[in-house]
Amino acid sequence: MSGGMITSDVSGKADVVMDTNGQMLYYNSGRQALDIGSEDDVMTISSGGLPNWEASTGGTVGIENVIMAANTTIGDYTTPSSATCSSSASATPTYSNATFGTWTATGSQVTESSNVITFDIQTRVTNNTISTDLGSTLSDSQWCLRCKLVFTTLDGAAASTVFLEVGMGDTDYNTAPDNSGVALDLIAMQCRAASGLSPTEQWGLVGYNSTGGLDNPEVPEFDTAPAVQTYYMEIIRTSTTNMTIGLYNSADFGVGDLIMPIESKTISSGVSGLQYLRVGNALVSSETSTGNTIAGTVEDFEIWDGVTSPSTTPCSNAVDDDTATYWQSDAETNPNIYVDMGSSSTDSNITIYPKDTTTETEIKIQSSPDAATWTDERTITVSNLTNAAYNYIRFNLVDSRYMRIYGNSGASRILAINEIKIKTETATDIENDHGHLAISSSDTSLNLDGT
Repeated sequence: MSGGMITSDVSGKADVVMDTNGQMLYYNSGRQALDIGSEDDVMTISSGGLPNWEASTGGTVGIENVIMAANTTIGDYTTPSSATCSSSASATPTYSNATFGTWTATGSQVTESSNVITFDIQTRVTNNTISTDLGSTLSDSQWCLRCKLVFTTLDGAAASTVFLEVGMGDTDYNTAPDNSGVALDLIAMQCRAASGLSPTEQWGLVGYNSTGGLDNPEVPEFDTAPAVQTYYMEIIRTSTTNMTIGLYNSADFGVGDLIMPIESKTISSGVSGLQYLRVGNALVSSETSTGNTIAGTVEDFEIWDGVTSPSTTPCSNAVDDDTATYWQSDAETNPNIYVDMGSSSTDSNITIYPKDTTTETEIKIQSSPDAATWTDERTITVSNLTNAAYNYIRFNLVDSRYMRIYGNSGASRILAINEIKIKTETATDIENDHGHLAISSSDTSLNLDGT
């Protein structure tokens, strides 16, 4: 009875006293009492063949031996912190390095080599510009210009001001910069270097009209001062009377890459006939400049005519929580994209929202701790996926930081994905909800083995 005392006399041995809940009798040259062990102890057998309680040494469930249940609740999945892809497709620009003609320079402070423009603007009274003729005028309502702008020097030590402009202009803009007294039309970014300027006086947007006069060409819009760093600049004419400019820290030109919010400017509808891509200074003959310098390079020009977006598909689109945007590769062998969870985690499922422009026929789901060595977790036939919907794919539990979707057909194909998310597991989840029927890494269907 519970809490009672049992005594026994066996072969002249002393009585065995059992007076504690959980005690057990065992035989060792007579009856013996084994005290109860601690919670979660396991029964073991000693080297002498006698029973004993010992602490469990099993630890948590070994992840290499278990899988988790398929999870189709999108709210349980985590959006990765970033994505890196093999390529990012974009609409072919109307004008680019491959289509530019001869660059024509005036002055010595702006030069060109292999479509890389180097500028060292030190004067405001002498025309120092370089330009190339596109051969035809851009639309008067929609176009997009992108380039890489690197400032290496921004010295405003002198009392007067020097200007750098990068943009599009008409025939007169090819021979005379703005503020020169020549009637011209232009749309550009303008940067100024001078002593005593506040950040909002240092650069902004220029819209200039030869028939309607100045459209505030020297009213900067940016709330952050220019810095010695690399910018990816995008100027868009969004309508006959509006232009925008964005400054990014990545050639992906994604929303998450913006250095500051996109700025907009109202311009005159009379701004027209823009045909010359130009880099150079702004000329004011009534002022002098001594000691100011704006130096750096501009390159990787791309111009799309007749559109306000070049329809680029950067890697970041696959992890922006927006199924309306997408990443798309160029047509290439083994197109791929990998996502970074930010730190190592135990992963069980991946969900992919594929786009119908995919021509790849087979993908592999791969894991990696370092984005260098990859392990196959699943192989999926693309025709088994449903476009424009989340497809939930599980695999054997794996500790990883990076997950990759790898085009595996071996031919030149396109891979396009709107969104990628990962399901991670806690130690408690694994202990309480797991099975032991492993999934084959070569099973190409979505009808999976497992719990």
